[in-house]
Amino acid sequence: MTKETQRRIKGLTEVKAKEPYKKDDIIYKGQKELRPVHKIPLDLLIYNKYNGRILSMVKSFERQFRELNAELADDKKVIEGFLWDSNPVRNKTTMDDLETWGQKKIGIVTRDGIIIDGNRRASIINRLIEQGKNVPRFFLAVILDDTLDDDPKEIMRLETTYQMGEDEKLDYNPIEKYLKCKDLKELGFSEIEIGNMMAQDESKIKEWLSTMRLMDNYLDDLGYQGIYTRLEKREGQFVDLNKYLNRYESGTELVKWKYDKSDVADLKAVCFDYIRASYEGKEFRSIAIPSKKDSFFCNEKVWPKFRDNHFKKIDPLNAAETPVQEYRNENPEADLSDLLLARDEEWKEQAEKVLKANLNKYQRVLEDVNEENAPMELLRRAKDTLASINTEQESFYGDADVLRLVNEIGAMIKGFQQAIKIHQG
Repeated sequence: MTKETQRRIKGLTEVKAKEPYKKDDIIYKGQKELRPVHKIPLDLLIYNKYNGRILSMVKSFERQFRELNAELADDKKVIEGFLWDSNPVRNKTTMDDLETWGQKKIGIVTRDGIIIDGNRRASIINRLIEQGKNVPRFFLAVILDDTLDDDPKEIMRLETTYQMGEDEKLDYNPIEKYLKCKDLKELGFSEIEIGNMMAQDESKIKEWLSTMRLMDNYLDDLGYQGIYTRLEKREGQFVDLNKYLNRYESGTELVKWKYDKSDVADLKAVCFDYIRASYEGKEFRSIAIPSKKDSFFCNEKVWPKFRDNHFKKIDPLNAAETPVQEYRNENPEADLSDLLLARDEEWKEQAEKVLKANLNKYQRVLEDVNEENAPMELLRRAKDTLASINTEQESFYGDADVLRLVNEIGAMIKGFQQAIKIHQG
């Protein structure tokens, strides 16, 4: 335990001995309790660097630079920057509200001063003070009896419940919830427990964990391991692709050709390139969506040619790219997130025309194939419809219109038969 930690514990113990500002309910260790809320001097608190709001930014920073220590002034500034950048518009609104009305919602801190809930609010109060605003120099919070080391799983449970399980948390970066699930799973929590913390069904947590594995796979393929900021604005594509891949890996009758694991791997690689180029919506879904009519992969006449043409054009571009390490060596002090953004933009500039041209070409091919198959599809549908007619009903025999329609259908079928015979010579 550092001297700084000892100082905070001593100071918070003295704060707890004073008359509380008020009392409020919190849920901790499975119990809802009315607990004292204290006015805590801000110098007795430190930010939780693994706050769910900024998890991707912190992990990306630590991957490329160093482990952040919230006790150090420089690292405190880094964390404050992340908290502000997580949602500047929302933070400005909160800043105005705190300046006018003060702190409305209480926070929760550990016995040694780590902020479990309220990091954003505390950082904004510190920002107001730095700007010379006339605001209180304290933070309203419940002080737990434990440190993070005393009971890490329970404090993590508390933190997740308050940070990720409330309606107001919808303004979080979408990637954060996937990272939080991954961390909680690695700590030994079950999908059911994680779901309870995050107000989600077990099935949703399993889906998020599976999507996170796909995201990690994407970063690993690019050499971007741990730089989670490169996943921003790509959540929807990964969610869709994960569902598609799971469907194909488990098998589906929608694919009318015999594919294997290597084909699914090719599909993933192709889709990763389109995700990197920021393709989304209908254009992206047409590559892989499980659908007889709308998917390249489901159609044997389309997929092999689309795939081969893709790799023929894109593989040379990928091979010619400047390696990630070379970017790093040339810019050792730069933020790797910014360097990789520039690398992706440079690749996109070269690849985008090729990707778009190949996609457009095979969308037209797919339309032509669908048009060729249209008579067969319609005939199958007509046959199924006729087979569903209940000829046991009295109305089938007693209605003159039924006979008229049957005769018309018969005449049409004879006409089809004659046309086919003439065409076949």
